[in-house]
Amino acid sequence: MIVMSKLWIIGFTEAEGSFYIVTKEKGRMTHGFEITQKLDKIVLTSIGFILGMIVVKKKTYFSVVSTNSKTINDIILYYYSTMKGMKSLEYRIWARSFTKSKNYVVHERFEYLTKIRDQMRKIRSIRLDKNFKNLNKS
Repeated sequence: MIVMSKLWIIGFTEAEGSFYIVTKEKGRMTHGFEITQKLDKIVLTSIGFILGMIVVKKKTYFSVVSTNSKTINDIILYYYSTMKGMKSLEYRIWARSFTKSKNYVVHERFEYLTKIRDQMRKIRSIRLDKNFKNLNKS
């Protein structure tokens, strides 16, 4: 029997998870969440069960993934105030934009989420050395 604590799932998510915003169709964006694993479907099945998601087989890996707004809301509640470091920043921007975007009309929501997605991409591109100096700057 596999026993997974919440802390273990949080650590696994910090290593293998992704909080993102994706274009679903022209003029429509939505929040997404995904954890991928190349070989261990059993681990993902257990995580998926806890998070209310199913495992999807991709070409070379397995994934639990959702863009469903109810599932995203549940994920926001599950991970609230749990992560550390850069993943925590990514999560907080993502979760806040999910809640805040509900207040926008469709075209304003798309513009707002595009801006947030671009900010998240910029944050992800930052690379630091062992002394926390930005490696991207010359």
